[in-house]
Amino acid sequence: MIAEVLNIIKKNLFLISLVVLISLFSYQLGRISGPKDEPIKIEGGSIQEIFQPDSNIRINTDDANRGVERIDFRVVVSKNSDKYHFLWCSGAERIKEENKVYFNSEEVAIKAGYTLAGNCSK
Repeated sequence: MIAEVLNIIKKNLFLISLVVLISLFSYQLGRISGPKDEPIKIEGGSIQEIFQPDSNIRINTDDANRGVERIDFRVVVSKNSDKYHFLWCSGAERIKEENKVYFNSEEVAIKAGYTLAGNCSK
């Protein structure tokens, strides 16, 4: 049995060597073109250009307090509906601007008789 395996290897030595060399070459090529261990740098442009002005997340540019300053938790309802949406929900984007009514918080909207839309979550 071992003799048969050695015989098959001898007959296909060129093909086996070719497959091994192509595999090693492909692996090294992938390592060369893959991501580096260097950090990603954003050059040019300001924070205001990266985060759109209508974004719900505001960035604090004070060096002592870098990071997210606040998230806008206001909710919006349509004049024609009894459901409220957070501003980041897709349903809020579909309400026409002239039909939008804003509440400062979810609690205020609930007290006014509105319920959370099914396609919207915190």
